[in-house]
Amino acid sequence: MKKWSKVLLASRTDSEKAINMAKKVYEMLVSEGVETLIERELSWKLNMDKGVYIKCADVEAIIVIGGDGTILRVANDVKDKGIPILAINAGTIGFLSELDSNEMEKVLDILRGEYFLKECTRIKISMKELPVKDQLIEKVEESIYPVSDALNEIAIITSVPSKVVNLVVKKDGNEILSGRGDGLIISTTTGSTAYSLSAGGPIVDPELDVFIITPLSPLNLIQRSIIVPTNSKIEVKVCEDGADALIAIDGRSYIHAPAGTILLLEKSEFTTKFIRLKERRFYEKLKKRMSREL
Repeated sequence: MKKWSKVLLASRTDSEKAINMAKKVYEMLVSEGVETLIERELSWKLNMDKGVYIKCADVEAIIVIGGDGTILRVANDVKDKGIPILAINAGTIGFLSELDSNEMEKVLDILRGEYFLKECTRIKISMKELPVKDQLIEKVEESIYPVSDALNEIAIITSVPSKVVNLVVKKDGNEILSGRGDGLIISTTTGSTAYSLSAGGPIVDPELDVFIITPLSPLNLIQRSIIVPTNSKIEVKVCEDGADALIAIDGRSYIHAPAGTILLLEKSEFTTKFIRLKERRFYEKLKKRMSREL
C-alpha cells in the first residue's frame, strides 16, 4: 500500500494516558520525516500552536488515539473525505481500534505501507413527512428529509423513561417487526460488537455487509434480532398510540421523533476506511477484546 507523507494526529484529550501516547506517536512520525498535523485541541494539550480542525485537514491518513467514542467522533468528522483512519486504543474495550497501547511501534510498519484498507458501510436515516389532506389542501407530495448517518448504529428509543414506544418496522414495504418496548437498534456490521451486542444482538463476521435490527426490551418476548442485506430499504413508524421517540446516532447526537413520525434507513453514500494490519485476524482480536471486558 501507499506510504504516508502527511498525516493528522488526533486524540482523546481528557486522558493523560492518551495524550502521552499521542506525544510518542508524534515524535515517531517526525523522526521518520512524515509531515504531521495536530488536531486543534490536542495541540493545546501538547503546548503546540499549530493545531488544525479535523474537518479542514488535507492529509493522507489520520491516526486517532482513544476509545471507541473518540474514534467515532473522528470518523464522523471526515466521513465525506474518505480519509483512512488508524486507531490506537487508549480506552477500555476498543473494538474499533487496530493497535493497543503496547503496540505503537507497529505504526512504523504501517508507515512503510504494510497494511490494507477495510472499507466499512455506514447507515443513514431520514424522516418522511406524510401527504396532508383536508378541505383546503387536496394533496401535498410527501417529502423526505435527510437527518444524518452513523458508522456503528442508529438507535430509536423511548424519549420518556418507563414509557414504551410502539414501533412498526418494514423491510422493502413488508412488515417484519412490530410492537411495544424500549425501542430498537439498527446497526451496521461494524456496530455489531457495540450497543447491539450489549442488547443481545449477534456478532457479525466483518466479511458480511449487513444491517442488524435488534429490539430493546420488547413486550413481545419472541421478538429477536433480524439480519437484512444493506440494499434493504427499512421503514420505522413511531406509532401515535405510544411515547415519542429519540433517535441516537452513534450515541453522539440525538434527535426528537414525535409519535407519528416515519423514519427511513438505508445504506449511506459515505463509508469509513480503517487501516488494518495484514496479519490481524478478526476472531483473535474479538477474543482479546471480550476477555478484556470480562
